[in-house]
Amino acid sequence: MADPDRETVEYAILVADAWQNRGLGGHITDYCLEIAARWGAQRIVAQTTTDNPRMIALFRNHGFDIRPDTDGALVEVEKKLGS
Repeated sequence: MADPDRETVEYAILVADAWQNRGLGGHITDYCLEIAARWGAQRIVAQTTTDNPRMIALFRNHGFDIRPDTDGALVEVEKKLGS
């Protein structure tokens, strides 16, 4: 999902349990990053819960900046994209 100017895009996926541990999340993330870059987006943002270490690791491995929110229940992530 993108703002009207496509400067900021939000990334969200859900991989069903039966499809986890197959690298699908990484492939989808790579594809979404490609689309955002083609759109000329400046940054991509997302959230996950702090009890989702696999998703946090995926974000970290894809170069997202990771920061817990003030409540400590969510992790907000952001990746700057080239112009």
